[in-house]
Amino acid sequence: MRRLASLFVLTLLGCDARPPVELAATKAAPTFKASCSLPKLSVCTEYTDLSFTLGEEVLRSACLGSHGTWSPARCPPTRRLGSCALSGSHRVYYPDFSAVTAAKDCTELYQGSWATN
Repeated sequence: MRRLASLFVLTLLGCDARPPVELAATKAAPTFKASCSLPKLSVCTEYTDLSFTLGEEVLRSACLGSHGTWSPARCPPTRRLGSCALSGSHRVYYPDFSAVTAAKDCTELYQGSWATN
């Protein structure tokens, strides 16, 4: 009887007696914003909105300062060797890397998650 009374009071107060729903399920997936291609290094980085917390100008300046090309388009899809999932970005590797070297670069240097394409 006490449990029923408690549920009734919570309902009247607008509270829900059910367990909380996972917040992760309600978060939107990161949205692609821009990329920085560094052909001489055989890599390209795709940035999402999560990367833009410092502002676009910081990322763009870093890209151009590294002799890269800043673009509103995704990294070139052809000849991708694999990619490294990072918080707020994906680093795409091209065939000047070996699969072993690219995977090691991703997991050891960037602490990312490697996937072959």
